[in-house]
Amino acid sequence: MDARTLAKSAKAIILAAGLIIATTVVGAAQDAPVPLGTAATVALASWYVAPPSGQALLLGHTFDLTSGNLILLGNGQSASFSGSYANAKAVDLLLNTSNTYAAWYDQTAVGTVVLTFSDGTSLSTTLTAGVNIREWRPNSSITVNAVAPGSGSAPAWTGTAQPSMGGGTAVIDMLTIAAGGKTLTGITVTDTNTFGALKMQLSGLTVELNDPTPTPTPTPTPTCTMNDHAGKVSATKAQNVPHCIAKGKDAQGTND
Repeated sequence: MDARTLAKSAKAIILAAGLIIATTVVGAAQDAPVPLGTAATVALASWYVAPPSGQALLLGHTFDLTSGNLILLGNGQSASFSGSYANAKAVDLLLNTSNTYAAWYDQTAVGTVVLTFSDGTSLSTTLTAGVNIREWRPNSSITVNAVAPGSGSAPAWTGTAQPSMGGGTAVIDMLTIAAGGKTLTGITVTDTNTFGALKMQLSGLTVELNDPTPTPTPTPTPTCTMNDHAGKVSATKAQNVPHCIAKGKDAQGTND
């Protein structure tokens, strides 16, 4: 890991500590991709060779990568997104860290993802290096290169890092956080780390929506219109129409 190269790259896209980046998007599909907005200033192609782009389908979910940029967060910095997503099933984040030195950060909490809902409740997920978040270029023995099974994080894309960033294998991981079917109104990603060179990069964001519950179709009540030649309901036919039997009328036991 060439820390000097990363530090040099970061100088050109410095974000003020505690910066809040807000966008408003209303979800309307089963996947509601969220654009990262103007805070996404670091070109994915400056880190990755031929990274995914456009409306990218990764692990079965659509992400809006049309800007071609990621958000780079340093110590204490946040990125926030607001919207209204009814029936939110889960939030999927394309999320990794850089300069994730194992001696400093392995099994250490380095960030949070907070989901807020229309009922006033919130859900906070801790980002722990080596559990649900890892190094974007897992080549060096000195970095945190893996996540724990069942953590909700999985490789969404595997490719190559740019030679200027050290080359070798590079990954973009997807972290999935369940939203419980509530109306989601906000997502905030924060780098809570307070020391060292660790950075956090958010490359994409989408909200999974549950299919709407279909409106039940009422069953029409059958009418007693089956008459015999005498104008009375046939007992044989009435036996096949419970509604007619329940009425207890007109079924005189006559036959067709």
